[in-house]
Amino acid sequence: MNGKIYKIKENNELVTIHEEKHHNENNFQELLFLYPDLIPGDQINPENPRKWLRVGREIDNIDIFLLDQDGIPTIVEVKKSNNSEIHREVVGQMLDYGSKLVFSQSTETIIPQIEANNPQSVQDFLNHEISEEEFWEKVDNNLKEEKMRLIVVSDEIPRNLQNIIEFLNNKIESTEVLALEIKQFTDNATGTRTLVPRLMGQTRIITPIEPELIETTFFENLDDVGVDFFQELITFADANNITKKWTKKGFFLTVPLQNQEVKILQCYSQLYSYKQSIFSTHFNVTNEVIDGDRIFEKSLRDILELEDFYSVGDDFGFKVVKNLDEYQWKEFKRIILQLTESIKKEGLIDKD
Repeated sequence: MNGKIYKIKENNELVTIHEEKHHNENNFQELLFLYPDLIPGDQINPENPRKWLRVGREIDNIDIFLLDQDGIPTIVEVKKSNNSEIHREVVGQMLDYGSKLVFSQSTETIIPQIEANNPQSVQDFLNHEISEEEFWEKVDNNLKEEKMRLIVVSDEIPRNLQNIIEFLNNKIESTEVLALEIKQFTDNATGTRTLVPRLMGQTRIITPIEPELIETTFFENLDDVGVDFFQELITFADANNITKKWTKKGFFLTVPLQNQEVKILQCYSQLYSYKQSIFSTHFNVTNEVIDGDRIFEKSLRDILELEDFYSVGDDFGFKVVKNLDEYQWKEFKRIILQLTESIKKEGLIDKD
C-alpha cells in the first residue's frame, strides 16, 4: 500500500502528498549513485556518521561500489519491491559479490575510478584528518581482511529480508549487512520529490576494539605449522633489521628508512578470516619508494615461481598450511633481502 505525507501551506491548507514508486531499478540506481548521501551515514553510525566516495557502478556485477572515510568497501544492491529477488536471493547475490570483490579489486584499480567519479579530491573528502596514504592503506587492509558493508536498497523492505539481515549481522564478524528503504513522495503541484531513507537490520556497529597483538599473543593464535613458519620468519627478519609492526590480527614486516617504515609483508594469525597467511604490500612499495614499481615487480615475479605462492590482485599470498621446504626458504629469504636492499638503495619518494 502506498503511503503519504502531509504539508501545511501558508494559508494553513493541509496538502496530502502520496508515495510514488521509483520508475525502474536503473533510475533508482542512478539516483543513488548521483546522491550517495541518500544512504544515511548518521543512521549507520550516529557517533561517527559515514561519508561516501563513489568508486563506480556495475563493477563485477555490483550495482554501486562505495568507500566510506575508514576505507570500508560498501556494496549497494538496488532492487524494486516488485522484484522477486528482494525476498531471499539478493542476500546470496551480495555475499557472492563481496567474496569476489576482495580478489578482483585493489587500491590500484580503485584509485582511477575514485578520481573519475567524485567532484572532490580524496584529501578534501578526508578533511585532512588522515593522509591519503593512510586512507589507501586502510582500503588495502579492509580488502585483505574482508571487512566490508553490504546494503540492500529498495522502496520497500519485506520483513523476511529484514530478519535474514539481522541474523547475518549477529553471525558474521567482519561484514555489516544492512537494508535501506527509500520511499519517494512527489508533489504534483510543484514537481518536488521528497525522499525518505530508513535504515533496517542493524544489530551492531562494526567498531572492533580488539587490542593489538604482541609476539606472545600472536604465537598463541597459531597452530603448530604456523608456529614453526613464523618463528623462522621472525628470526630471519630480526637478523636482517626488518622490523615488526603489530596489528590486531598479526603484524607487518617493514623496512626502516629515513625515519619511516616501508611495509613489505603483512602476516596474519588464525584470527584472520583466511587464517594464518602472508601477503605482500605492493601499494606501500610502489607509492613510497623511488622506482617502486620496478622493484616490486621483480620480487613478485620471483616469488610466484615458488610452489604454493599465489597471485592476489597485484600482490602475492601464501597460506601457512604447511611450512616451506629448505629450497623455498632459501629462495624466499633471498628475494625478501633483495627487495629490502633495493628499497634502501633507491630511497623514498620526495612528496614535498
